[in-house]
Amino acid sequence: MATKHHNISGELTTELLAPGDNVTVSSVHLSNVHVLKPAFIDLFIQKSITERYYLFKNLKLPAGASYIHETSFVNTTNQFGLYVKLKAADQFVLTGSIDVTGTNTNVPGTNTLFTKELTIGDSILVTGETRIIESITSDTVATVTAAFGSDLANDTSPECIPTALVDVIIS
Repeated sequence: MATKHHNISGELTTELLAPGDNVTVSSVHLSNVHVLKPAFIDLFIQKSITERYYLFKNLKLPAGASYIHETSFVNTTNQFGLYVKLKAADQFVLTGSIDVTGTNTNVPGTNTLFTKELTIGDSILVTGETRIIESITSDTVATVTAAFGSDLANDTSPECIPTALVDVIIS
């Protein structure tokens, strides 16, 4: 069997194998490629909308760790697919403060630890506006994918909403 590889990010359910893909599965290898945060993973077979058979549920995979689930099945019929559901670590308050000036994508930090606390793809919540981190230049300089709506008051308790970053290899 050819190996299937998936890069998955976010908190979502992803179809790994569609019903009828005719794939023989002997193992599912999961790697948390997030630098800092754990991911929580469900792996299940779904036969219909209401029938789920969990291979495991709420597996906590630490940052940088891998897990191999040995199994044996073939999805030759149109009866079931293989799915993975990701959940990232809990939302947390960032160190320092963020003071956004103007409608731009800059994230200026004061006494922040962006390189240690953020990863590209994480969301940040600054004075009620949520944006996705696009780049991190230093502990006090980052950019987001979309401009903030306006000048935002100095937020002394900005929050990070981490994303789950997992590689899945099916063999």
